[in-house]
Amino acid sequence: MTETKIFGYKNPKDRAGNHLQTDIWNHTIPVYRCAPHVWNVAGQDDVCAYLLDSGEGLILLDTGLEETLYMLVHHVMQLGYQFTDIKKILLSHHHFDHVDCARLIQEMAGGPEKCEIWLSREDEENHQRLKDRPKGLHKGEVYVRPYTVDHFYSDDEPVVLGRFSIRTVLTPGHTRGATSFFFEDTDEETGKTYRCAMHGGLGVGNMKPEKLPGKELIDESVCERFVEQSLEIAEWPVDIFLPSHLNQGNVDEHLPEDPDNWKWFIADYAWHDSVKNRAEEVMSYWPEKYPDLIRTCPTLK
Repeated sequence: MTETKIFGYKNPKDRAGNHLQTDIWNHTIPVYRCAPHVWNVAGQDDVCAYLLDSGEGLILLDTGLEETLYMLVHHVMQLGYQFTDIKKILLSHHHFDHVDCARLIQEMAGGPEKCEIWLSREDEENHQRLKDRPKGLHKGEVYVRPYTVDHFYSDDEPVVLGRFSIRTVLTPGHTRGATSFFFEDTDEETGKTYRCAMHGGLGVGNMKPEKLPGKELIDESVCERFVEQSLEIAEWPVDIFLPSHLNQGNVDEHLPEDPDNWKWFIADYAWHDSVKNRAEEVMSYWPEKYPDLIRTCPTLK
C-alpha cells in the first residue's frame, strides 16, 4: 500500500508575515505539541518558535514575529511555564521574523545573566552589517530589534541543557550563517526516543543566479554547498521534522484536532522530502551545473 504523504515542502500561502500592519489576528493558530517535550508557541501561521522543556529550564528555538509576541506570551503561560524558566534562546539565522523578540524575551526571562542568546558567528556579522537598515515591511524602522549575542555555535560542541543535547550544524544558503538543530526527545510513557530536526533556512529564492550576491553576500560556491549539503543531510534519520516556517512542512494545513497529539507529527519522510525538495529547487536554478536533474521530491500542491 502506497504511503500517503501529507508533510513536505509547500509554497507559502497568504500568511501572517503579509499582514503585520493590518489583520494579523486573522492568522493566529493555537499552541500545539510536536514532540514529547516540544511545542510551537509562535501563535501564527507563518514563522515558528519552538519551546523545549529540558527538565532543567526552557530552550526557545527562534522567537517568531514581534507583532504576535502577545500570542507567544499567552501560549508559554498557557502551558504552565514562566518566562523566567527560559534559559537559552537559539536563533536559526539573523532575519527579523526569527530574531525580533530575542531581546524582549531575554528581558522577560531575567536578562542576559539568566537567559542566553545564541547565533552563528557568520550571521552575527550579517546582523551587525544590516541592523540599522530599514526593515521594508516597517518603513522607517530598523531592520531588527536590538539584541546582543551571548554565545556562538560550534558544530563540534552541542548546546546542552537538561534532557537535551542539541547538535548544531552550519547550513549556509538562505543566509551565510543559517544553523540547523538536531536533538533527541524521549517519550516518558513508552521509553521510545525520537530524532527531531529543524533546518535553519529552507528559503532558497536568494540562490537564483540573478539574485547573487544580494544582502546575504552568498555566491555561487555557497549555492553549490547548499545543494551538496542538503542532499547529504536529507538522508540523516529524522522522525519529527520541525519546520522553521509552517509551509516548509505543510504543517499549517495538517494541525491535529487535539493540539496535544504530538504523535501526529511522526513522519520519517518529512525531513527528507522537504530538504531534498529545496536542494532540487536550487539545482533547477543552475541547469548548466545540474543538466541531469530529475525531481524526486515534488513541491506539495
